[in-house]
Amino acid sequence: MPDPETKKELFNKWKSRIRRNPEDITKNTVICSEHFSEDDFRQYDLENVNRSESVDRIWIRLKPDAVPNTDRTTGEKRAFPFSEEEPADYRKGRKRVRGDIAYIDQLVADNMTVLESSSIDTDSPLKTHNSPEHSGLVNYQPTENEMCDRYISVIVSADTDNDKGVQCSPPTSNSSTQAGMSTSEQPAVSYIATAEEEMAECLHLEDDEDSEICDEDSDEEYTPHAKLSDNGKAKVIRSTRMKSHGKENSKEYTISWVYVNIQHLLLLFSFCYKCGSRITEPVRTRFTGLALSIDYVCESCTTVNQYSTWNSSPRSNRQFLINVRASCSLMVSGLRFQSVQNYWHLMEFPALSGPRFQKLIKKWLFPAIFKMYSENKSSICSRLRAASKLGQKVILCGDAQFDSPGYSAKFCTYTLMTTETNEVVDFGLIQKGQFIGGLEHQAFLQVWLTIVEDEGIVVTDFVMDRQATIAKIITDKYPETEVSFDIWHMGKSLGKRLQAAGKTHKKIKLWHKSIDRHLWYCCCNCNGDPELLVQMFHSCLLHVTNCHNWETDVDALVKLEEIRQSISIKRPYPQKLTTIKKCRHPHITKGENRAIPWFNVEDEDFEALFKIVTATRFTNDLKRCCKFLHTGKLESFHSMKLLYLPKLQSFEMETMIILTMLAAYQNNLCVKGGNLLKTYVTAAYSRANKGYVLKNKNVYDNLSFKKALLVHIEQNVKDNVVLTYDLQETYIKREVPKTFHGQSAPSKEVLKAKNKSRM
Repeated sequence: MPDPETKKELFNKWKSRIRRNPEDITKNTVICSEHFSEDDFRQYDLENVNRSESVDRIWIRLKPDAVPNTDRTTGEKRAFPFSEEEPADYRKGRKRVRGDIAYIDQLVADNMTVLESSSIDTDSPLKTHNSPEHSGLVNYQPTENEMCDRYISVIVSADTDNDKGVQCSPPTSNSSTQAGMSTSEQPAVSYIATAEEEMAECLHLEDDEDSEICDEDSDEEYTPHAKLSDNGKAKVIRSTRMKSHGKENSKEYTISWVYVNIQHLLLLFSFCYKCGSRITEPVRTRFTGLALSIDYVCESCTTVNQYSTWNSSPRSNRQFLINVRASCSLMVSGLRFQSVQNYWHLMEFPALSGPRFQKLIKKWLFPAIFKMYSENKSSICSRLRAASKLGQKVILCGDAQFDSPGYSAKFCTYTLMTTETNEVVDFGLIQKGQFIGGLEHQAFLQVWLTIVEDEGIVVTDFVMDRQATIAKIITDKYPETEVSFDIWHMGKSLGKRLQAAGKTHKKIKLWHKSIDRHLWYCCCNCNGDPELLVQMFHSCLLHVTNCHNWETDVDALVKLEEIRQSISIKRPYPQKLTTIKKCRHPHITKGENRAIPWFNVEDEDFEALFKIVTATRFTNDLKRCCKFLHTGKLESFHSMKLLYLPKLQSFEMETMIILTMLAAYQNNLCVKGGNLLKTYVTAAYSRANKGYVLKNKNVYDNLSFKKALLVHIEQNVKDNVVLTYDLQETYIKREVPKTFHGQSAPSKEVLKAKNKSRM
């Protein structure tokens, strides 16, 4: 009904049309859609209905000036005029109340009496059955599926909320067909319509204000719920709305499983869900992981010493799908089994045991992830191999990540990524004790040999951090590959040294950020020339002394040479600045006020800065930054991988490899942008800048491919297709020791003998 305050005139028209008791009419009163003609609905909504296969979840709205004008029984338009006076021939509205359990039991018992009778009474609502295959059968008994559909439809119709306001659906000529039923199934529903409507009215609770205004003498044909019309195969969709930053967002979720209290669930087992007969003996519950099985004895379905079983989860090949789905979902979502198991125990849920969980994920999840990652890796390697054969540049970056935040690392993972597309090509993972020496360069060799020698990819440039051992290996054994250092690591190293020196030298602390920005500027504008990069960066020593044109001020260069000689005769830098003659910034006028003071050549602060900027190893490594390459995306991948492999928890080597594959596949999916939902700019606090900065945020859909993976696993369970995978050939090339410290555990008696009390 329209709002009587804001739309008083329209409300009076509706009130005049429906001819009801005035106290029964409020703005919450709902009018049946059959009291409106097709012209009363919005054309756009009707077109959506015609284009869709089902009217489920489609809003069909009335026009703003629509009023009830159609007789529900005859379908003809009413011609009586509008009147603001109360109609004399009003009818009372129907009131629906909730029936108690005793009434429902009695109703089911009455229905079963009719079904079990040898002859059908002429006054019974079951007297007519128009189905061709059932015509002429006097003692016809409904099948198991028909009885199951009956009780499901009654429950759904009882739980369905009425539409509110003036939103309603247009009349349809064949509602059964729109609900997903075939023509042959329609008569099978009509003969039980009266009983189901009566039960639905008993279960449904409506206030006087929400009662539907309709003709009492009409008898609608019952239509089953569209989502359960195909024996429960359709998904249930839940819609949510929430406000965020002043905007209203709506989301839809697929619901396949629900939490149910066990006592409430057992209330449903007073009657058999197959035939509706009363259950004679107490039910027995059994748990298999998360699945619940209920055994019961029915008067009709079971015989002596037999029982029927109801399972809470579908079962295929002696495997409950809920156990497989829960185990795989837990693993791919980044949750830890022990935490979820504690949650199950606190909520008093049935829980999976640790051995069963490990068995399920290794049998179903691990092979599926291995197959998915292997296919993605093959396509990337094929593209890089083709590019190297055509003489194109193949630039890879690499970095290592350990499995612990301290110095007790057990695993080391070295990852290779393309700088062009930021896709993870492959990774190598080793455990402490497999090799002698450091872990990082051994993990690098494992993945490098796989990519370069096994896959046949020629790498022209390789970007890495300042790891001297790996740089030495590539320079000596692979001269066709040029090594470059990540500029972020160079800037981090310079910043640490400047920050340490700034604690005792105040001017260095004031110039810290400026020198760091100057490093990035030089690497970006050196045009790939390492000598030009070194001279540009060392020119900051003249700039901080307020000397900006040393072509005219030759004394500045002489002073730098004298300082170099005084510090160490063997220090090779700074060399004579011959390529550049002056600073590239705009002219600074004499006497211009500055917030940061200039350095004096004779000060101790300048000598300390001179030692940091012209350090020999730092300057030699700086030459490898001339191509301005970095490993920022690889660092982001390592951060994202912590979702699946947090450093505060220990994992087995097989689990480490498989979950790294899952993280790599997710990264490769995100960089392509296929699952990008939205991009926005937000203010975030930066610890480096000690203030808020603007950052770009990307929101990705990382659930779709995981759901597809779980659906694929469920299909494998149903078809009994068990995949295999082999990690020994590529990722575990040496025997994995049982303990990474190289010692076997002694017996408890030996440890007790060594244990000496201080008392």
